[in-house]
Amino acid sequence: MNAVIFDFDGTIADSYDQVLDFLLRRAGRDPATISADERATLRASSMKALAIMVGIPKWQLVATYFAGKHYFTKQMHHVSPIPGMDEVLEALHRENYQLFVVSSNSRRNIERFLVERGLSGYFTRTYGNAGWFGKAKTLKKVMKQYKLDPQKTAYVGDEERDVAAAHKAGMPSMAVNWGFSSEAALLAHTPTMLIRSPEELQKVLVELGRTV
Repeated sequence: MNAVIFDFDGTIADSYDQVLDFLLRRAGRDPATISADERATLRASSMKALAIMVGIPKWQLVATYFAGKHYFTKQMHHVSPIPGMDEVLEALHRENYQLFVVSSNSRRNIERFLVERGLSGYFTRTYGNAGWFGKAKTLKKVMKQYKLDPQKTAYVGDEERDVAAAHKAGMPSMAVNWGFSSEAALLAHTPTMLIRSPEELQKVLVELGRTV
């Protein structure tokens, strides 16, 4: 393993509360009326499923996606990294991994976050606007542009669609359980590996990199 492509929201960035609050307001609901238990329960849903569960009709999903990117341009300074992910990125950079981001969020939002958090220097390039409805095309584009071996390049993500995209791109998938989907939902899509903590992710990737 010598390259890792990361999803952004829910994988590197702990943006769940901001995403949920945006979707609730978009659905005409007050985020203050949602209890901590309800927030925890909803967290086990993918981003798309979450939008539908809070009351956004399917026909409004595309418009919601574009409105969300605009909303997050103003909200990124409220978003923190997933605890421990900064250490993961530092360790992988030190091990000479090429690191990328492929996300449905905008490249502008992602790069602003990475710069403000002191993480931008770890990444070769970020790719935004991959869309709610498929990331495989962008994953293939990254591998072609940088001449990456798909079998030595992992995609790390927190949703079922991330696992599915990795499968379509012919690359290993590492599904993390701290984002927007439940373990059961992730396992149903048969990821190459289920990861339960940033520490575990770092250990696995460092060991894989040293076996190349």
